[in-house]
Amino acid sequence: MHAEPVTEPEYDVPEEGPALSCPYCARPLQTEELLTYHVGLAHDDVCSDAEREAFEEAREDEEFDLFTFHAKAAVSVFLIYFMFVFLYGLVWSG
Repeated sequence: MHAEPVTEPEYDVPEEGPALSCPYCARPLQTEELLTYHVGLAHDDVCSDAEREAFEEAREDEEFDLFTFHAKAAVSVFLIYFMFVFLYGLVWSG
């Protein structure tokens, strides 16, 4: 019995580079959202008013999304807890 040699796996690596780059430091970024966050955080002292406003709006949207996630997680934990308490009561009641 003869074993075949192990070869390196093939990967599909995209040929194109990042879609965007920072206008201030030329850092490559993949999405418009990442570019907005980068400019707002790294270049807040030199960015334009429009860029600062876009950053603030994106940050508010992110905070709302995070609040929504936390609310859903808290409600889910609450419901699971009471489901287990109810099942526990059913099992021990008879």
